[in-house]
Amino acid sequence: MNKFFTLFLALSIGFLSACSSVKLSLQGEAWKGKEIFPVKGRGIAFIKEKLSFGNYATSYVKRSWTRGGNSKYGIGTGMPGTPEYANIISVGYIDRKQTLRFGLSDGTANQSDVFAVANFNAREIQIGKNENSLLNIALDIFQQAKKPSTSMYYVQLYMNKEESPWQLIHDNYTSQQQAKNYIGYLAKSKNHYYQIVPISSVENNKGKIMNMPFGANGFAFLTKEGQPLAAVSLLDRGTVYFAKDILPEEKFLLANAATALLMQQELGS
Repeated sequence: MNKFFTLFLALSIGFLSACSSVKLSLQGEAWKGKEIFPVKGRGIAFIKEKLSFGNYATSYVKRSWTRGGNSKYGIGTGMPGTPEYANIISVGYIDRKQTLRFGLSDGTANQSDVFAVANFNAREIQIGKNENSLLNIALDIFQQAKKPSTSMYYVQLYMNKEESPWQLIHDNYTSQQQAKNYIGYLAKSKNHYYQIVPISSVENNKGKIMNMPFGANGFAFLTKEGQPLAAVSLLDRGTVYFAKDILPEEKFLLANAATALLMQQELGS
């Protein structure tokens, strides 16, 4: 069922993408004066890919998670076997080409290291017994501990060599099947996070807005209070949008999150 639904949605997005005059519809006062950056490089051979939009460009893209121990891959904090040790990804994900890592720069001093795994099952991760460990916090925020899914997209985003990452958890299947009610999260802590919400509406070159009955053609990043800051379109090669009032540090973070969502279509194929 999931595979057929996902295939149908992929074909639907592909059909809309073929209509070059169709774009994501971003409505509301917050989007007036927005910056619009078409994405370059997405959809070509993965190993040669250098994705870019505006001043942002990937400095590297690799089909692996960083190496951990003898039988595990991963990065995180703390020592293996301790409650603080977070984010251990099994070799199986690497073997199935479900992991990637990339770096993003903005032409200034800002640099990132981003680690992602697709089709992720939260039950397969070692998170120890510490309620304050990174992944326990994440699973609590994202409310995934009691409803595991194999269509999860899990990402760690390290901004400018910070020791503690931002974490993104996004359910691909639910975000498409239940787009009107879905919320994903990008979080640093229980009280410091952004919401990820689907956008189904598209607009043609005559300004006519079409509200699709289901599925998502892109995603918006909102503050926890619901203020839109950025968005990413999955149509064609992709487009990234920034609201005019976004702060510089938020802009770089959300540029990385948008890149991660664009990159995930290269995984799990």
